This record gives sequence, C-alpha cells and structure tokens, in this order.
Amino acid sequence: MKSRSSYKLLIFAAMISLIFGGFSVGQAVEKITFKFGHVLQTDHPYHKMALKFKEELEKRNKNCVVNIFPAKQLGNERDLVEGLQLGTVDISTITSALTAGFVPGFKVFSLPFLFEDADHLFRVMDSDIGKQLVKDMDKAGLIKLGFVYGGSRDLYARGPIRNLAELKGKKIRTMENKILVKTWNALGAIATPIPWGDVYLSLKQGVVDGGEGTGASYRSMKFFDSSPHYTRINYVFSWHNFMMSKNKWNKLPADVKKDVMAASEIAQAYERKLFVDEEKSLFKDLEQNYGVKIYQPKDLKQWRENIKSVYDENAASVGGMDYIRKIQGM
Repeated sequence: MKSRSSYKLLIFAAMISLIFGGFSVGQAVEKITFKFGHVLQTDHPYHKMALKFKEELEKRNKNCVVNIFPAKQLGNERDLVEGLQLGTVDISTITSALTAGFVPGFKVFSLPFLFEDADHLFRVMDSDIGKQLVKDMDKAGLIKLGFVYGGSRDLYARGPIRNLAELKGKKIRTMENKILVKTWNALGAIATPIPWGDVYLSLKQGVVDGGEGTGASYRSMKFFDSSPHYTRINYVFSWHNFMMSKNKWNKLPADVKKDVMAASEIAQAYERKLFVDEEKSLFKDLEQNYGVKIYQPKDLKQWRENIKSVYDENAASVGGMDYIRKIQGM
C-alpha cells in the first residue's frame, strides 16, 4: 500500500510540474526589440516622433520594445541607411537627399524651388508618386513606415548674406547630394559637402562660411553659436523617410507587422503636424531668445532664375521635365 501511495504521489507531482512548467514556458515569450537610430537631438521633431512610435507600438504589443538612439549615436545618415540594409539598424528617419544615393527615385526632391509649401509636399507624398517610391525602397532593402516632414531649407552663415552678391564665393556646407551641390554653385557659392556630424565644428572653425538646412535643425544643433545670420529662402521643402530594415521586417510575425504599421501611421501624422506647428513660432524664437539676425532677400526672384540650369542639367536623370511639372502642379 505504501509503495502504491508513493507511486501516486510521484505521478501527481509530475503532472503538476508539467502543467506549471508548460505555463512557465508559454509565459516566457521572447521580446522583439527595435533599434531606432537618428541624427538629431532630443528636442527635434524626429526624436519626438520616435518617442510617439515607441509609445504606440509598445502600447499595442507588450512584447515589443523600441530602443531609441538619437544624436548620431549609431552613425551619420549614410551609416544608418547602410545599417538598415545590413540589418544592424532596425529603424531610422533619413533625408530624401541622402536616401537618393540608395533609391534614385528620390533625386527629384532635391531640385530647388520644387514645392510651394508643406501642404504641397504632403500631397505628393500621399499620391501615386509616393506609392511607387515605396516599391523602389523595398527593392533597396528598405520598408517605408512613413513619409515625414523635415522643414523648409534655408541658408545660415557666420556673416550676413542678404542677397546673391553677398553669397558669391562663400563656402556653403551642403549634404552629399549632386543636385544640391550644383544648386549652390549655380547661385555663386562654393558648395562644400560635409557629413552632418561634422557641421558644428566646421562652422565654428571657419572651414565653411555657412550651411543650408532647416531652422529646426539649426536651432537644435546650436549652429547659431558661430553662425547667427539666417537667410529665409525656402528653397527646398524637405521630404524625409521614416524607414525599417527589410531584414527586420521579414522576421516579424504578421500581428507585429500590423501593430508596427498602425503605430507608424500615428507617428507620421503626429510628426507632420508637430513640425509645421513648430515652424510657425521658430523664427521669432531664434530672433528673441538666441540673437539670430534673420533676412528676407529682396532679390529672391533672381535666385530662382539662377538655378534654371540645375533643372536643365538634371531633368533627364530625375524622370524628365513632364514628371517635374506633374509634381509642381499637384
């Protein structure tokens, strides 16, 4: 009797172990982590968008964790795109100008004075043109999570540049983009491509006389420390790509993909509105709180005239003049 009772106890203990052991294994679901890198500071709309994406995704799926690495912790934009392709970076937000080196369809958006305003940019983003670019990105190993706004690009400098005469011969930092280089050379400047992470020191040390970019990045990166002169020309409305590595995407379960896209849609809408709203008060803030002198060139029509050669030289390589006119007319 004693041995039979012991046997029953052993069987019971084994069943309990199996039940609770199975429960434990079922509960220990491995977390899916996402490495999100970008090049801007934590006060920039890109970082705030990254935080919104993290909040929305982690709220939808408790097994997802988004780790954000701002301020070029994972490298400059080129490093980040290459990381997305290799799968060493999971998510990033990259300028269309830099993306064009990997997805040529984005070259057209570097043409100066292509868009009238941010709303015009958004219309193109959300059109069939944007849908085709999604397919082109996929072929390059990049998954579109969103098309977001990078602000209107202007000119900032160590000294005042109030017209084309004062721009002539000045060394102006640009992105690594042939169209932008040709644009600034056509305007009479000496275009000088420099990686984003080196711009602050290049301005401070006088390697360049100024640079082109958005007011939001200018303020966030504290370029006003050495370049307190800002010239409003709105020559490019920046298209930025909120992207995921295709390597990472392909490994995700279907339910997680759905949650990622839902979170991305909310983050995209949030970023677009946030950036537009911030631009409305940005330049008053720069003047009043940072001592920045802001200029509106009276000869801006001449700036537009001077860059016509850039359209002539690049039209064929960006889709043709009919394609350019289609974008301008949307």
